Amino acid sequence: MSDKEPAKKTKKKSAAKKSKKTDTVEEKSVIYIDYTAMTKEDSTVFDTTQEEVAKEHGIYKEKERYQPMLVALGWNWLLEALEEEIVGMKLGEEKKVEIPPEKGAGFPDPKKIKTISKTKLAKHGDRPIKGESITFGRERGVITAVMGRTVRVDFNSPLAGKTLIFNVEVKEIIVDPLERLQAVVKRRIPVLEDGRVNVTIDGEVINIELPKETRYIENIAFGEVGIASDALKMYEEAKKVKICTVFDRPEENQT
Repeated sequence: MSDKEPAKKTKKKSAAKKSKKTDTVEEKSVIYIDYTAMTKEDSTVFDTTQEEVAKEHGIYKEKERYQPMLVALGWNWLLEALEEEIVGMKLGEEKKVEIPPEKGAGFPDPKKIKTISKTKLAKHGDRPIKGESITFGRERGVITAVMGRTVRVDFNSPLAGKTLIFNVEVKEIIVDPLERLQAVVKRRIPVLEDGRVNVTIDGEVINIELPKETRYIENIAFGEVGIASDALKMYEEAKKVKICTVFDRPEENQT
């Protein structure tokens, strides 16, 4: 037996298997995409990952983060019909995808158009104004008519019955397991700057170290639950996830 053999047995860390780089999107790929979505009927842009496009079409939101979107194909983060069209795309490729109503938001349902009294509306803090968007219970809708003591509200999706157009570009294909885990952490806590999260894999355990600043994020506990769930799904060989917050010793004042 050689002197080097015991060292192999005492090795503590097991590195994640590295996947080969690819320039083609596959069925279970993890990717970043840019996209702009519009309705075919009137070319109305209703969603985009690009700030300039949002401002150009009057849908810019100050608190929104305009950046490429992380997508784990097969996780239902996108419409199934859109995912099917993305599979097979090359890195850097752009594609125009047309999705009919039956594969998008569906068709308008007459049962989702309801009459609500103004009294009930007021109890929910909503105003009886035509065109006003409201949330009633768990439903979101738009007031389409004001009639005496009642209002008519359409709870159908505003995209129901419309053909959707997505202009998609594949910006990055992530194959490295650690980079994939870093990406799902960033998705759940988007305010984190790059390089502030440390992720390692030790056998069947995923270790995630978060900076102390995350303690001040509202509902961070729910974010951590989501991170753990995503991480276990992303790295199927793992059996548990350990998430800890790192507090560095403050530097002493030099005199």
